[in-house]
Amino acid sequence: MAVSGVGPVEPGEHTYAVEPSVPPPRRQPAGGWAGFAVRHRRPAAVAVTAFAVAAGSVFLWATRPHPDPGPWPAQAVSVAYGGADPSPGRPAGALRFSLRIRVDTGPPVTVESVRQPSPALGLTTSPNPPVTVETGSIRTVVITVAVRDCKRAPRNAGLPFLDVTLRNARAKQDQSFILGDRYARDLARAVADYCEQPPRLS
Repeated sequence: MAVSGVGPVEPGEHTYAVEPSVPPPRRQPAGGWAGFAVRHRRPAAVAVTAFAVAAGSVFLWATRPHPDPGPWPAQAVSVAYGGADPSPGRPAGALRFSLRIRVDTGPPVTVESVRQPSPALGLTTSPNPPVTVETGSIRTVVITVAVRDCKRAPRNAGLPFLDVTLRNARAKQDQSFILGDRYARDLARAVADYCEQPPRLS
């Protein structure tokens, strides 16, 4: 008796079961921000490195040790009245005296000008400024103060002073120096001898 039935279909000769192939994922072309980042990655890295180097240089420059510029010129200088100069040749109604300038500390100091406050008196110096005084040394400047106007000239200046402009490596500075009682007496005597003498008879 013949037996028939239904079973799994066997592949025939020279046939094979083939599974359906899965296509590989398609690579999206770089574009938009992704493409921009890829194209500019190297220039951006160079820019960041340059910025870091510049920032480090600025930091090192700002934090470097600064040399001490030294004292202010008026703090480094002492000025003293050296007394009246009795030598002949000075103009009538004038006081000629020596001014001793010493730099005690710090860098050299340059005396740029010497002035006195009264418009009734004139002042000249020898040598003419600027005069540089080295540290630890003394320079002598000869000052001549002459009467210009007896009506306004001070007869009894209690503490006459000189205005001096000083300059060193740190700064430029104006300073007033009181020269003491000897200078006050000598100046008052010079003014009185010139302005209070009896009138000349014609």
